Amino acid sequence: DKGQVSCFIEALSAWMQAHGQIPGPVTLIIEGEEECGSANLPAFVASHKKELTADVVVVSDTNLWETPGEKTVAITYGLRGLLYYDVQLHGPNHDLHSGMYGGIIANPATTLTQCLGQLFDEQHRVTIPGFYDDVVALTDDERCRWKGLQFDENMFLDAIGIKSGFGERSYELLERRWTRPSCDINGLYGGYSGAGAKTIIPSFAGAKISFRLAPNQDPRKIANSFEKWLTHHDVHGCTWTLKNHGQADPYLVSTQCRFITAAKHAIKKSTGTYPVLVREGATLPIIPEFKNQLGLDSLLIGFGRLNDQIHAPNEKFDLDCFQLGCSTHATLLAEFAEMPLE
Repeated sequence: DKGQVSCFIEALSAWMQAHGQIPGPVTLIIEGEEECGSANLPAFVASHKKELTADVVVVSDTNLWETPGEKTVAITYGLRGLLYYDVQLHGPNHDLHSGMYGGIIANPATTLTQCLGQLFDEQHRVTIPGFYDDVVALTDDERCRWKGLQFDENMFLDAIGIKSGFGERSYELLERRWTRPSCDINGLYGGYSGAGAKTIIPSFAGAKISFRLAPNQDPRKIANSFEKWLTHHDVHGCTWTLKNHGQADPYLVSTQCRFITAAKHAIKKSTGTYPVLVREGATLPIIPEFKNQLGLDSLLIGFGRLNDQIHAPNEKFDLDCFQLGCSTHATLLAEFAEMPLE
């Protein structure tokens, strides 16, 4: 993120050095809490609406589109939302000897995994009632446009050491990643996991569970449905503790948005090639907040690469991507300044 933020700053600096001023009014927001949830940013936006009056938001926190031997600037017009839970199933008031108590009381770890094993059907569809009711269907135009992206599924999977994709049947990998909701168990804990053997029935077991939500799904509605589904199971005398760690709305903007049109022209001028229009399976919680609180659409124009190792050790940002970002944002400022007022 720091590399991509610097692209904005350098573009503004270049305009000031060349012309003494930038070509139009710009408000720059930089915050450093994105990877720990941006807890303070929504409240900041809500309390500074007057200062944040604008026409559009531009964010660089996404990637270039990569095919073998080629990188193309991408405009991301859709994001999935997020819902995150920590669930615990509690049994006896302390760990028990499995020889004395095994087979006569419910084991929280066994019961928890039995419940979670019912999250998916044979088509790998989430079984929570109503889960797919509000999902926006993929359009024929999008399907056609994405086929022209020359997406290399093998290259994408090889980079992470996986031989084949897996997920909801009847959908291609890109369709599942960009337009379909998903559910993942992010971690399991409880009981004994140290070296050697320790024959216990654990007093509790827990799981971290996240949902990526497709455009038009309401995380509050999904949270209610998930809690009802989970607590409906017979857990044989055990009790649930559920903690909602947070949620974020999905986001989708029309590809006919006039700012996307302007950005396409700017990117063509700065790179010699029109950008591709893509969606992304990840979540940027502040983007729907800009829409809900300020009424602003967002342009997601990123210059990262798949091998940047985001959220991992040795995260990096290539210098040629940095230079591309600087020139593109400088050109974008000029294009916006020439747009007619509405």
